[in-house]
Amino acid sequence: MGNGPLLSLFWLFLFIFAVQILLSKTKPFRIPSVLTYLILGMVISYFGKEMFRQEDIKWLDGLSEFGLYYLMFLSGMEVDLTCLRFQKRTKLRQNTLIIGLFVFMGSAILALLIGMRIHQIDPSTQSWMMMLILLTTSLGIVMPVLKETGIIHTQYGQLLLTSAILADLITMIVLSTIGGSYYTGLTWRQASIGLLLPLSVIFYQTILRLRESMFWKMEIRKNFTVQLQGLLAILGLYGIFTDLTGSEPILGSFLAGFLLSSLQLQDHHPFKEKLEGIGYGFIIPIFFVMVGFHFHIEDFVKSPVAISWVPLLLSTAYIVKVLPMMCLAPILNMRKALAGGFLLSSRMTLIVVATSIGLRLGVINRGIQDAAIVVAIITSVLSPMIFSISIKKQS
Repeated sequence: MGNGPLLSLFWLFLFIFAVQILLSKTKPFRIPSVLTYLILGMVISYFGKEMFRQEDIKWLDGLSEFGLYYLMFLSGMEVDLTCLRFQKRTKLRQNTLIIGLFVFMGSAILALLIGMRIHQIDPSTQSWMMMLILLTTSLGIVMPVLKETGIIHTQYGQLLLTSAILADLITMIVLSTIGGSYYTGLTWRQASIGLLLPLSVIFYQTILRLRESMFWKMEIRKNFTVQLQGLLAILGLYGIFTDLTGSEPILGSFLAGFLLSSLQLQDHHPFKEKLEGIGYGFIIPIFFVMVGFHFHIEDFVKSPVAISWVPLLLSTAYIVKVLPMMCLAPILNMRKALAGGFLLSSRMTLIVVATSIGLRLGVINRGIQDAAIVVAIITSVLSPMIFSISIKKQS
């Protein structure tokens, strides 16, 4: 249908606008927009697939991939560096970074034990790969939900955001390294991933000095077009470095956003509002819609092996996140701890990447990969809803 990809994009925007109207009508229930975008993609795939030609879908997939990178960039920008800074007079249990590390280590231990058990059930599945798969958290879901509920800059919100960041960042680095060195061994290309961190420090110092210069104050400070072009240049530079190191582009996108978070832009800063408007109003919804669009439930139903893995993976996906968070009940309270554990159990993009790498390396089977995709859909639908309802009752 249609004569070009723009018509498909227009249809998609029309559907997304209808979803926004629906969200405004259900605002008291705090339905996460991520959830509705995913469901919209599934509905379009099942009922309206004839509206999109194959070449149009590929074009939209390209926009969707950029939407993922932009979302990772905005996620990095949302990190409050003051909350991550360890203060001497602050109690250990009040530091979000320390608590986030505690949650991650607890999840890692549980994931490894479960991975070892799964290896006993299926010797073709390596326990270390299952640990990485179970450790993943969808930062792309956690961050928008925290933002929509209005708690992203509270200590509780920063704790959840930090825990999600650590889970995604560490697994991204490990997967990026293992993906290219499992058979060939560690080469200089994989080892050079470590250069991204000192590179970020160099960029950080450069930006700080640039902001104090007369050139910034006269040419850049009030020019949004130049600021946006400079931002895209930084994203492009990080993309080049992640490509040279063979790591995942989402790692570079997140680090670029994390770098710019040092500018400490307030929520209502004009530049930040414009960046978020471009992302949440245009690019990011396409990503979530296309994720739901590519899920074909009829293919999954025809695979009994994949179906048999779903209950085990779904239960373990919640166990490795909820139990460590429950240990924080004395600090938070049980309702907040459970709600946070459920939100951190949301999995979407990175778990799909992890299972794809695992299947390519031959350390998991096809059934686990298909089941993991279903688990990603289920947790992405249920977890934000459970969290939003729990936070509403708490308030």
